[in-house]
Amino acid sequence: MREMNFRYPIFLDVKGKKCIVTGEGYEVAFKVKNLVDCSAAVTYINPRAEPAIQALAAAGLLQWIKRDFADSDLNGCFLILADLEDNSHIFRLAELRGVLCNAVDDPEHCRFSFGSLHRQGDLTIGISTNGWAPAVAVRLKEWLQREVGPEYAVMLAMLKEVRPEITTRIADFGARKDLWYRIVDSEILPLLRAGDQAGALRTIRQMIDETISSTSRSDTSAGA
Repeated sequence: MREMNFRYPIFLDVKGKKCIVTGEGYEVAFKVKNLVDCSAAVTYINPRAEPAIQALAAAGLLQWIKRDFADSDLNGCFLILADLEDNSHIFRLAELRGVLCNAVDDPEHCRFSFGSLHRQGDLTIGISTNGWAPAVAVRLKEWLQREVGPEYAVMLAMLKEVRPEITTRIADFGARKDLWYRIVDSEILPLLRAGDQAGALRTIRQMIDETISSTSRSDTSAGA
């Protein structure tokens, strides 16, 4: 039996990548939907499909092949999720072909595991207990859901908008770094929790303008 060692954290870009899901189980539809939401090229291979998966196929968001998995299905595959009675063959084949494999609730036949995730917009927080105590991860996720609310998603959306300006108009790395921390440590999160998006944006805008003005004066003084 392989010892679980899911300790290397990573976030994958699966956009446009061939990702296969095969088998049936209570988590399969959820995992299929996650891959679709991440813009993967999803193929579901199974004689039957849950209504949620059928709906995604009918909408053209994934391909449903109504048969059992075949070895050739792994050709050109980036990642496979399996939920079969015996996942050992798929895991061995994936290992030989360099395909990432996850077998649901079967850590011996996994090359990676799914952490317990908390999402707010572009913010993703993953929690892993290396497979030993998923309940601990769930409780931590519940705590995060209470502490890290939708205001973080709004803040990230705002920072995404101003990032190009900060990068292009503030040449000094130290000044940019200091600005980012001052923004994050400012009152914008309390303002957003209170629903004052305009006030939060004004605060960000003021700090950017002050930094640009300060660095411009420094450059002028240095030139003199």
